[in-house]
Amino acid sequence: MTKLSQTAIRRLISLLMLAVLVCLFTALAGYGKGNFFSSANLIEIVRDASIPAIIGVGVTFLIITSGIDLSTGSMMALVGMVMANIYEYTEWPFKVMVLLGLLTGLICGLLNGIIVAKLHVPEFIGTLATMSIYRAMTYITAIRNENGVIKSQAMNHSQYVWLGTGIGKFYYVIMAMIAFIVIGQIVLRYTRFGTNLYSVGANRKAATLSGINVAKTRIIAYMITGFATAVGAVFTTARLQSATTAIGTDFEFSPIAAAVVGGAALSGGSGDVIGTLIGALFMATLENGVRKLDMNTSFQYIIKGIIIIAVVIFDSTYKSRMERKAREQGAKEGLE
Repeated sequence: MTKLSQTAIRRLISLLMLAVLVCLFTALAGYGKGNFFSSANLIEIVRDASIPAIIGVGVTFLIITSGIDLSTGSMMALVGMVMANIYEYTEWPFKVMVLLGLLTGLICGLLNGIIVAKLHVPEFIGTLATMSIYRAMTYITAIRNENGVIKSQAMNHSQYVWLGTGIGKFYYVIMAMIAFIVIGQIVLRYTRFGTNLYSVGANRKAATLSGINVAKTRIIAYMITGFATAVGAVFTTARLQSATTAIGTDFEFSPIAAAVVGGAALSGGSGDVIGTLIGALFMATLENGVRKLDMNTSFQYIIKGIIIIAVVIFDSTYKSRMERKAREQGAKEGLE
């Protein structure tokens, strides 16, 4: 029998957890608000999972390289505010506004990559610092009223608002998520860049010796994350039809949680975006079910925290077990 890989095992566990959660909330739906297992509610869950999944593609690339990005929430807010300023103070076409928003995300990702890969600042410290910087820049550039008080900037251009809708109940953000997942999986499985990501995460020194430009690979991964975050900001502001300084607050956890629950090991070298999609759906299902059952929203954070701890323990245990088996096999071959 073929042995399952760590990624495959984690994906199966994630699917099982998602199935159990759906069954649980469906059974308990009578005690809350409406029917949980309805087509309308299931579509809403997928819609809510779309932004974490889109950004999660970039975050998955980073985690595979054993990296992390804590600045995605602040980056979302900054991208939204850049577009809000263009909307309020210029007459540029909305397509230019969106393109400049996407460019802002790319630049933020590039800055993160340079700080981490070129200046050798630890990922946690570097992106924690840029998280603060990007949020501060959001407040500095925020739209204010005549009294100097920060206000929510309406962004209700018909073509822009269109991005927050869809064809019937098949929202455009869901289409974007599917595109990101498909392209992300192809990149990881069938391109040299994808192979390089896994190699860098597994062993950076070995990757360098094999001719991989580790710094360049990591910077590109951060830029992809920045671009994905900007796409998330575009769809978020289009859905809200406004931009505020509060966009993305505490959002840093969501794409990381989706990737980790979906099978990406924080130690690097494993994971894929299919797993991240499953993780994002699990998180969105949990949040939706808690609302439907009128539960205290604090419970969802407790459950998320417990699950993150559990999967990290699983990764650590699995890795230790594989290393022990490798040593035992090596010793056995040496005796022979």
